Amino acid sequence: SSATQMITFYFDNGCEITIRASGTEPKIKWYSEIKKKIEKNEANREEFRQETKEELDQLVAAVVEEFLQPDKNQLIRRETTAK
Repeated sequence: SSATQMITFYFDNGCEITIRASGTEPKIKWYSEIKKKIEKNEANREEFRQETKEELDQLVAAVVEEFLQPDKNQLIRRETTAK
């Protein structure tokens, strides 16, 4: 949306990633989420949670590399604050 100056990507696996410029600092911010339901026969909830987090982390890394191209655009990489 040109009014909000954000770009949101929607993926078939339930992920959403929104990228926007900070309004107060010279940085690019991103927000990500994944919506998945645990199956009733899923034995280990913590394992399901970890696998889901890894899936989201990999997708975010791919979007950052392909869309922002940090090396080409001389962007400084920072650690994420993922939970």
